Amino acid sequence: MNEFMNRIWYENMVRDYLIIGGVILFVWFLKKFISRYLAGLLYRLVHQVWKDVDKQSFIRLVVKPLGRFLAILVTIVALFKLKFPQEFNVDVYKYTVKEIIHCAGNIILIVSFTSLLIRIIDFIALILEKRANLTPDQSDNQLIVFFRDFFK
Repeated sequence: MNEFMNRIWYENMVRDYLIIGGVILFVWFLKKFISRYLAGLLYRLVHQVWKDVDKQSFIRLVVKPLGRFLAILVTIVALFKLKFPQEFNVDVYKYTVKEIIHCAGNIILIVSFTSLLIRIIDFIALILEKRANLTPDQSDNQLIVFFRDFFK
């Protein structure tokens, strides 16, 4: 068994593939629980600033994109620990396959982080809308909608 774990496939030991795969599967299966826990911690920080924040609406808005971002981040970091096989490192136009995969990973990470930021902007706009509804003037409601759309 130890001989099999030390066998090298595409410049990496089988043990490394299994460890990396286990970490990725662990995070993907538990991302909902981990993101709920992290959202609870974020809620505590937000609750210190805004006392009238609804915990359920915050968690409902933030948990899914936070879990997705966390899973993608762990996957990219874990895969980065593996050595890229030289057999696959061919040139496509002026770029190598390794560079293309690296850029694609960065793009996916940026898109998932942006979706998380959009949800946070929605949440802040929801808080400000609740406060603006307490005033008789409707111009502040329009400004909140404008700035929410502007920041998105």
